[in-house]
Amino acid sequence: MSWRSRLWWAAALVTSAAGAGYVLSRSARGFGMFSAFAFCPGREVSFEARYLLWSVAEWVPLLWYGGAPAVALAFLAHWSSSRRGRPRIGRVTSRGLAASVLVLYGMGPLAFAVDMAVDRECFEVWGGIGGVMFFLDTDIAPTLAALCVLAAVRIPKYRVRRVLRTRWFRRGAVSVAALGLLSFLPISDLGSGPITPRSRCEGDHGDGTKVLTGERAFLCSARDGGRFDGVADYAVLAYGRARCEAYPHPGVDAWTIAPICPAAAADVQRELDAEEAGYQAEETENQKVCDSSRHRPLIKPLRVARERTWTDYGVLESFEAAADDDSDPFEDDLLNLAQDNDLVASLPGHLMILSHSDYDICVIAETYRSRPPVEVKDWDHVVEVGYESPAGRIELMDPMAGEGDLPNLAFHGKGHYRVRVHYREPEWEEFTPQHILIMVYPGRSDRVVEYRRRS
Repeated sequence: MSWRSRLWWAAALVTSAAGAGYVLSRSARGFGMFSAFAFCPGREVSFEARYLLWSVAEWVPLLWYGGAPAVALAFLAHWSSSRRGRPRIGRVTSRGLAASVLVLYGMGPLAFAVDMAVDRECFEVWGGIGGVMFFLDTDIAPTLAALCVLAAVRIPKYRVRRVLRTRWFRRGAVSVAALGLLSFLPISDLGSGPITPRSRCEGDHGDGTKVLTGERAFLCSARDGGRFDGVADYAVLAYGRARCEAYPHPGVDAWTIAPICPAAAADVQRELDAEEAGYQAEETENQKVCDSSRHRPLIKPLRVARERTWTDYGVLESFEAAADDDSDPFEDDLLNLAQDNDLVASLPGHLMILSHSDYDICVIAETYRSRPPVEVKDWDHVVEVGYESPAGRIELMDPMAGEGDLPNLAFHGKGHYRVRVHYREPEWEEFTPQHILIMVYPGRSDRVVEYRRRS
């Protein structure tokens, strides 16, 4: 065994041992999910191949622990056969073991390199630095160790030159080259083609309850977010149909191929129908809760309004401005002021009530000519603030939706009011609605009174 071979074997064994040590020492972990779009064939092929290869590798102990047993066995085979004067057996055995390690552990790094060459956006599809480390950290050492094994048993250059000069090799190389050119002719002939412009996809998204079908729907969905930019329609469709043929393989996303894959479309539609049925059942149940929620006022109100609503960001607010006021309600810092008591705050012309954004709200709004008695029983939080109405319109709504069903609570027109807000938390685990009772009556005081603090 030459010194060159010994050095490569030392590198292979040290690298393999380090990889095995890392596998044994690392703990369970994860990384944040990624949301980027790009054409990354390497990732998809490697993920599908891993699913098959690792199922086989589980029954091959030589490939466990980063392939360290395979590297050690390759070294022993090469060393033993060299000592017995039959190095060919050791080289063949070592190459076979190194190849098996490369097939299992080298596909990931190779796929990542291919994707980086195809589209730099693939870095985000792999999950950024966290995703790359998550998927490939245990592959690097086995891949390097296998390459070192191949270098350790490499045939000397003079033997390679001798093989290259033989007549049979030259004739075979010419034949392979000719066949390779012929095989690529159809691809080069169809290397370009029409690309559906994004303008044809505008407004073609449906209502979210039915699967959109057809080639245009698939092309629009496939190119959403910048994926497959510059790739001809026929190539994207061929990719989608190939994925459809592989469906329902665990690595194939049914939602992506549903527009041109009936089997995937049927599965996706069942999921949509189940989600819609669950949503409707939840809506019905929440409405029943709000309908059964009644408040018995201690004095007679002028008007009572009830509504079941929800908010995007946990805010109900009303903004009104005088004719000569062009101020921006989003720059008056009222949200920070409301967080002082975590329920309600006001500035002239701007009223805000806070709630939980993930739960429906059963709202009851009552208006009174005079101050109603204070009620804290059965409520988790009760706060009262003063409010100045410059235009005589207190219309609470979700600011993101821009509309609401509650009536104008400024029954007295422009002027000063007191707004008392009562809040009851939902049943968190049952996901029932939260409750808000709003009492509005005339009053000039601007004092904030917290009748009951949230525990």
